[in-house]
Amino acid sequence: MGVRVIQGNLLEAAEDLIGHQVNCQSVMGSGVARSLKEQYPTLFNAFLEFCQGKTPESLLGQVQTVETGGKVIANLFGQLHYGRSKKVYTDYRALGQALSTLKTYAQERSLSVALPYYIGCGLANGDWTIVSKLIDDAFSDYEVVLYKL
Repeated sequence: MGVRVIQGNLLEAAEDLIGHQVNCQSVMGSGVARSLKEQYPTLFNAFLEFCQGKTPESLLGQVQTVETGGKVIANLFGQLHYGRSKKVYTDYRALGQALSTLKTYAQERSLSVALPYYIGCGLANGDWTIVSKLIDDAFSDYEVVLYKL
């Protein structure tokens, strides 16, 4: 149980569900979000529909799950904004809440879970020490596989 790290490409994950962090501005323009958007064509339209009519602030901490034909993709709304500055865009409270919701969703459906290693710490500039603790806390009693390239 708990967190397991493996070398591999998240886009080729064997698990039932792939979770990743998204911003609350209805943009999947780079990083893991862009790669998933390109691999799963229905993902982005579902994401836009989910965001429509909601304020960015109300999306923070939420989880959207999208069935993509054999794989469930979970959009974890863990950052309000995005950008290229050195600012920390990851909102740790929101990401922690989303991870907890994700674990419950997966557990209730007996789904295996994959996340990118370093989630929220690449383009969103989060601190891996903090984020890895959030993952450990959320998945202390349920396995999650972190894919590290």
